[in-house]
Amino acid sequence: MANLSSNLGIGLSGLQASQEAMSVIGHNIANVNTPGYTQQAAVLNTNPSQNFGNLMFGTGVTVSAVQSLRDQFLNLQVTQSISSQSGSETLYNGVSAVSPAFKDDGTTGLNTQISQFFTSLQTLAGNPENAALSENVVGMAQSMLAEFQSVRQTVGGQISSANNEIGSLVPQINTITAQIASLNSQISNLVNPGGANDAIDQRQQLTDQLAKLVGIQVSTDSQNNYQITLDSGAATLVSGSASYQMKAAPGGAGNLLQVSVASGNTSIDVTGQINGGQLGGDLQLRDKILPGYQAQVDQLAGSLADQVNTVAMQGYGTDANGNSVTGTPIFTGGCIDTSNPPDANYGHINLKDNTQPLSATNLPIYTGAASSLVVNPKVLATPTLIATSKDGTAGDNTVALQLAALANASGTVDTNGDGVGDSGPFSTVVTGLVNLVGTQAQSFNTTATNQQNLTTALQTQKASVSGVDLDQEASQLLAYQQSYQASAQFISTISQLVNQLMATMAAAH
Repeated sequence: MANLSSNLGIGLSGLQASQEAMSVIGHNIANVNTPGYTQQAAVLNTNPSQNFGNLMFGTGVTVSAVQSLRDQFLNLQVTQSISSQSGSETLYNGVSAVSPAFKDDGTTGLNTQISQFFTSLQTLAGNPENAALSENVVGMAQSMLAEFQSVRQTVGGQISSANNEIGSLVPQINTITAQIASLNSQISNLVNPGGANDAIDQRQQLTDQLAKLVGIQVSTDSQNNYQITLDSGAATLVSGSASYQMKAAPGGAGNLLQVSVASGNTSIDVTGQINGGQLGGDLQLRDKILPGYQAQVDQLAGSLADQVNTVAMQGYGTDANGNSVTGTPIFTGGCIDTSNPPDANYGHINLKDNTQPLSATNLPIYTGAASSLVVNPKVLATPTLIATSKDGTAGDNTVALQLAALANASGTVDTNGDGVGDSGPFSTVVTGLVNLVGTQAQSFNTTATNQQNLTTALQTQKASVSGVDLDQEASQLLAYQQSYQASAQFISTISQLVNQLMATMAAAH
């Protein structure tokens, strides 16, 4: 049968196991408020049994492992949700920042300014020889162009802001990926890579921080290393103990920052291949959404100028000496062909090649129209050059009426850049653009809110699995305390028996 000395070993194993388990509980309690901490539990196993005669007797207990109560699949879901939420919030914030520029309060706004410009032409048509009314048209034209410029500058400012944020995010991403790679190395070098509980928690916390900055995919290899790629799979950010540096350098259209990831001796351009996180949101804002707004504003401004110039140049105004003058465009600027001597395109939107007629390969260049348009300096100096008459007859208002009628004409705006008006009136196009901005802002906000709710739900679920429950810890602490005391009492009893045996044996001799 088992002897007294082996029973002492059993008691000691119980003391040690209870002590180690209470140490784990103390670690849990100490980290109850530590972000990203995962509850740990001591895993107890019986020691191997021993043969005594024909019987098998146990030899006590041992703590075989300290196990974190984590659900890796749930962790990955939280990471992906954080990335999607962050990207949607970035998109919403970017669109919201420019949306006030598109609003119309009846005094300011594109629709109001365009309406007032055409109203001034209608008023001029009522008294085409009134120089003051011509001056009013010039003033309204300047106010309208100022509004176009303001809208475009607001959008352009947000593009610059997104570009600057891209530059500030990349170093943060590199710092985190280097830290994750270092933790990978620390974890995989252990005899039991799954036992580095605190390091694994730190790595997961960093991974969630990384997901907020950039869209990622995460997987785990046989050595418990995190393998992290961009959400599109276009490039690897972390592989084992190696992290791959991201770089943001000027290049491409507008010399904006282009994002690349190192791969051996080369680099992979990933500018258009990042979807989630702040970086993905900023790239979408900078390269797709905001330029789309600018393009529509440019098309609207350029089409309006082209339509007005086309009509005005067919009519007659009067110069400072009262002489009838024809062919004077109201608007000029960088987007307007102002070749001298004028050719067939003079006063019209530039083509790729102004020496050739409009064709599928020779399309109008609207880019920058909202910023570059100005009132023709000649008209600015002599407002009566604005055409009102069809043939130069004094008092004829035919062309002035035609100009005013453009306000409600359809097919006046070229929205696809093929040189042919396919939309209108102008107010309808403005309203459509305003609605687009508002709808996209609302859509991004809804997506961000839904994603935030999903993230919160997943984090709550994660906390129920992995979080520290103080009531549960107190209950387990009491159980292990009682176990420790019982083991101590057991050892005391065995010790007394040993002493009695020793005394008896001594007396016998």
